[in-house]
Amino acid sequence: MTFAVSPLLELAWAWHVLVGTEHHPERAEWAQRVLGELPDDLAAEVNAWSFAVRAVRATVFADPTLSPTLDWVQAVAALRRMPSGQFAAAMLRPLLRVGGRSADVADHRVGAELMALSRARGAGATRAVRLLLERPAAAQAAVIDILDGCWSAFFAAEWCQIEPALDGEVRARSRLGAGGDLRAVLSGLSPAVAIGEDGRVTIDKVQSKSVAVSERGLVLVPTVFGAPHVYVADEAGRPVVVHYPFPPPERAADRRLTLRRLDVLAHPARLEVCRAIAVEPRSAREIARLWRLDETAVTKHLSALRVAGLVRAERAGRFVRYSLEASAIQTIGADLLDVLRR
Repeated sequence: MTFAVSPLLELAWAWHVLVGTEHHPERAEWAQRVLGELPDDLAAEVNAWSFAVRAVRATVFADPTLSPTLDWVQAVAALRRMPSGQFAAAMLRPLLRVGGRSADVADHRVGAELMALSRARGAGATRAVRLLLERPAAAQAAVIDILDGCWSAFFAAEWCQIEPALDGEVRARSRLGAGGDLRAVLSGLSPAVAIGEDGRVTIDKVQSKSVAVSERGLVLVPTVFGAPHVYVADEAGRPVVVHYPFPPPERAADRRLTLRRLDVLAHPARLEVCRAIAVEPRSAREIARLWRLDETAVTKHLSALRVAGLVRAERAGRFVRYSLEASAIQTIGADLLDVLRR
């Protein structure tokens, strides 16, 4: 297990923010300012190639071991040295993924599918994908020009501000790792990351997947611009890479609890029960009379709602009155977005 800090990967996260401010609202003003100051041609290229930095990341923007250096010039030089075919396949990874694995870009049928997928992303993406497929060396040069342009236009200054903090985070965790205490090393990465007694690391994401890292290695990458995402890159023949937000957010939605609440509320009768107690506490009997429901069924619905933390109960003499947990209801939408975007 190693930690890494990468100006290339962090620039990719900044690029991600520029084209996805809807889920980085805290950086909306920053993104608007940066985009407004970029030359028109560079801004157009940033948008055209943005498929490489969105939900699924191009390998060159996900795996720091491809360019293991803190020096920007050396990082770009490493990209230039990559065989153009390898570079093209790495850039096309977001569109090559099928069932969690990458298809073979050399297969002509895959190329036709990539072109079809790119058309749904607009003319700029179609042009970029065609360049990667037909003229990979030219595509490689074009992407490096975009990166150099962004570095000069805005990111060199950003990197000067955040690199010391990221480097300090890595140094601190590396010191903890020197003692062999895996739990201490991984503690506090994110509220969405936990480590079990058996050493298994669990990331609370929608996907259900197990990845063995003993033979491949695990690389942990702190990111400022990537917050609040926890990103996992699992590519055959490469280390498993986890990007985690730094500093860590105060809380992360519990995937299981959020999905359980959605499942509980999917029953129409339970919504009627919730409506009955949304403004004032009521007993099961009163709720049943109000909506002409079976009292036993109402009691069962209330029990399911209580287990999900959506209803609270209070005793009033011989009776139990139920109230809606309004704060829990209010957080469902935000928690669902957190889980889906994590």
